[in-house]
Amino acid sequence: MRSLLWFRRYGVILVAYLGATWITDPYFMGDTVGYAKAILESRLGEFGHLLWYPLGWAVYRLLMLDGGFMVGADAQTNVVTILVAINWLAGLLGVFMLHCVTRKISQREWVANVVAITLIGSHAFLNFAQTGSAYVPGLSLLLVGIYLLVTGGERPERSSARAWGAGTILACAVGVWFPDVLSIPAALAFPLLAFGPDKRRWRFVLNGAVAFVLTSVLIYGSAAVLQGIYTAAGLKNWIVSAAHGVTSIGGIPRMALGFARSFIYMGNDGMTFKRFVLHDPLNVVSLSDVIGLWLSLSKFLLFYLLLGFMAAELLRSERGRRILGLLLLNGIPVLAFALSWQGGTPERYLPLYPVFFVSLAYCLSGDRSSPWFKIVVAAFVTIATLGNVSAMAASVLTHRQDEVVARIRDLQPLLKPQSLVATVNQQDEVWAFYWTSPFHPINRAGSLSVYHVVEPGTTQVLEWRQSFASQTFSVWAAGGDMWISKRVLSPRPRSEWYWVEGDDPRVFWADIYGFFSRLEMGRSVGGDDGFILLLSSPENIKSLNRLLGSWPATRAGATDSQPGPR
Repeated sequence: MRSLLWFRRYGVILVAYLGATWITDPYFMGDTVGYAKAILESRLGEFGHLLWYPLGWAVYRLLMLDGGFMVGADAQTNVVTILVAINWLAGLLGVFMLHCVTRKISQREWVANVVAITLIGSHAFLNFAQTGSAYVPGLSLLLVGIYLLVTGGERPERSSARAWGAGTILACAVGVWFPDVLSIPAALAFPLLAFGPDKRRWRFVLNGAVAFVLTSVLIYGSAAVLQGIYTAAGLKNWIVSAAHGVTSIGGIPRMALGFARSFIYMGNDGMTFKRFVLHDPLNVVSLSDVIGLWLSLSKFLLFYLLLGFMAAELLRSERGRRILGLLLLNGIPVLAFALSWQGGTPERYLPLYPVFFVSLAYCLSGDRSSPWFKIVVAAFVTIATLGNVSAMAASVLTHRQDEVVARIRDLQPLLKPQSLVATVNQQDEVWAFYWTSPFHPINRAGSLSVYHVVEPGTTQVLEWRQSFASQTFSVWAAGGDMWISKRVLSPRPRSEWYWVEGDDPRVFWADIYGFFSRLEMGRSVGGDDGFILLLSSPENIKSLNRLLGSWPATRAGATDSQPGPR
């Protein structure tokens, strides 16, 4: 009987989650492969994901006892599988927790179902819940902590243990993915703003805050000691290293588009908007071209129309105004951070999801909510869910993989185990294939290794030529070949090559073309968009050696083919 009641309450969202993750695949795996490599190399002390690496390492070691868990011949595939499984389970937990919290706030079962299904269909959540990245586990821990605060905050005199448990879990959420710290003030304030402040709730929140601080100090303090970090300078370097050289990926347009993209998939139209804003001279985009992207524009406007309606609905009641304050308390730090650092990435706004969806649930629960608001919500949920699911349909992504495989088909037989394939940037389909399709037979066989020449928005662009020279000498010394995308030999990039001139004013397409056009090339394969062999000729060796004259000796031979997990 109890199980039947449980299924009646949660069956809808359980079926929705199972169905959505069954028919879709992640089109972007984030740094999943990078996490797996770090775990296998026991590099477990990265500041931004301090608990994620040890968790993956511990589960991997536990399951690999006596060879008990083997889904692939290589260790990396096994680690990736474990990380993906943890994410999937964390995503399911997060959906249940959001359902519980929104049911408590709205007092309506149908509202909780609608909001939970909207979370499942959200772009960033649906994608990253099926990857090995740390974002969704961090979000799920946030929701567990908020659930304890909401359920305990209603009658705080009986719930001091829940306050301490909530604070501890919130600290673990930050340990899994540090940007979740931006949500902690709002999470702790939930009981005060959701139910109204009084002395008992203040004491309850204070207990949670103390637990959060103590647990955070324990987590980060012990990690610092284990790594021999005892000085302020050492602590600063440890924290800064988590940025992985990213320096200039921010701005209002990027944030505004990224915020909407976190909920609704817009394809590559963001690149077109960026070209328009930056007045890209190599791929000119006019105002009429932007207007022609009416579908993405309508999604963009629909999202901000929904935000406007939500704000108006929340202002209509005292409790609504308190929840609006909660939304602002969460939204201001998250958006401010996005404004300054990687605001275009959908995962950047996941720390705002709990309060956003709670606010949406409260607005839907009102008896006098505007009919126009309900129409906007219905349109948003329908368009976002259907658009995201169709974009991430397994058949669509399989077709994209097949296109990449066709592009490298002639190259594969020529690749030695130590060879490296260089693409212009991380947006190249071949580079993305290696990092976002870890279960493809080509990647599981380890027959493809990739390297991106430039990474706009990071310190790497200041020394990309030296990095390439160092990487090339490392490949040649190991007996491999350096194959380069023919795109670098084109005087100007095609529009479909994901290059935006001016995106980083420190590097231009002419720099890339000018550098590679002076090097001696050999065999060519794969047609116009194929690959060409960089000769290890005396002239090339001389040219590349000249670049390394001022290159620090400690960097010579350094591997830059892996992005830092973020």
